[in-house]
Amino acid sequence: MSILSPQDDFIHQDYPRQDVKPWKENWYFNFIDRKNQAWGINHISLQRNIQKGRFTAMHVIDGETIPYVNEIDLDENFSELTDGNFRVDIIEPHRKYHLTFNGPSHSVSLNYEARFELFDYAKRDTDNGFKDEDTLAIEHYEQGMLVSGTIKKDEKSRSISCFGHRDHSWGYRNEENIRGWNWIAAQFPSRTINLYQLVVDGSDNVQSGFVSTGNGNIGVQSLKIVSTKWDENNAPLSATYEFNDENDRIWTMTSKKFSGIFLPMNEEGAGVHEVFSEFILEETGEKGEGIDEHLVNPAP
Repeated sequence: MSILSPQDDFIHQDYPRQDVKPWKENWYFNFIDRKNQAWGINHISLQRNIQKGRFTAMHVIDGETIPYVNEIDLDENFSELTDGNFRVDIIEPHRKYHLTFNGPSHSVSLNYEARFELFDYAKRDTDNGFKDEDTLAIEHYEQGMLVSGTIKKDEKSRSISCFGHRDHSWGYRNEENIRGWNWIAAQFPSRTINLYQLVVDGSDNVQSGFVSTGNGNIGVQSLKIVSTKWDENNAPLSATYEFNDENDRIWTMTSKKFSGIFLPMNEEGAGVHEVFSEFILEETGEKGEGIDEHLVNPAP
């Protein structure tokens, strides 16, 4: 059971003032509705040490990728998650959210409702020995969601009804020392599976995750990346993961890309591959969909 307070869903005003280290607060919401040919990611990042906010919405509609990235100035009074075009309202903390986006070619109105109990990663990351304020020392939780709403494009509206995922973190976050990560958020009819592995210079790999069902959450003790297949442009096509949960049950899960977006981080080739994927749990034969995310950050 999480000990997070409802207030933790909102913007944190207790960030360290006058600190030059990157301190960020991030919110993330995805959705995948293949039946209605619409999926995407939505991300808000507040970097408090430089008082900049970055709003990112990457949507794929009828095979067309529609990107939106906007950076705004922040001040100490910034209290609403919006840049004017992209907005997230917290209707009921840890349970209900409303996301809206109004762009030049399309608009989005999505309701997110908790599918399962959220999972608090913070204690697990501390137990793994990873609380490095020069790289990553964050409070962090994630949650499988139900998504409903409407997308309007070219004067035509379509209803959205699907699974989704959300992520909220805040604290010290400097990606320069991170060489790579794998982050998987897979939605199956009866469960959500969330996994991650973090590779940091001068440190052991950090691995964690959880499996959510209607009976609660089970943590993941270890993760092994069995294989990854890449295309001619060094973009991931598929991967196989083996993980061990806290009940000592071993799972094998494979991903296969059906769509993807690359988010560059710098001119040296670093970037995040957001891979929209089909998933299969080999032990049960269950099929699902979700995100198979790969960060690649070549060492200098």
